[in-house]
Amino acid sequence: MKNNSKEIVLDFKLPGFKREDIHINIGKRSVVIKAKKKERNRVQKRDFFHEERASRAFNYTTTLPEVNPEKARIDFNKGRLHIEIPKAMTKKSK
Repeated sequence: MKNNSKEIVLDFKLPGFKREDIHINIGKRSVVIKAKKKERNRVQKRDFFHEERASRAFNYTTTLPEVNPEKARIDFNKGRLHIEIPKAMTKKSK
């Protein structure tokens, strides 16, 4: 996670996952990322039967300074998830 004066930037490597496997929830002070994938490989021949099942999961939750979730930018390309969340503008007291 990178935290600069204007935004929060999150980068994750999620090889093997597709975009539809990933669920992202960005709130005003938190982000939750969950990914889940189930695979099934079945080989059946005349005298032979083999079946494999695998399940993979990824979960990430963190608190953030106050952000503007409506303006978040999310990109998922070739197993790399990149999220940019602008910080909320705060009014300074006089």
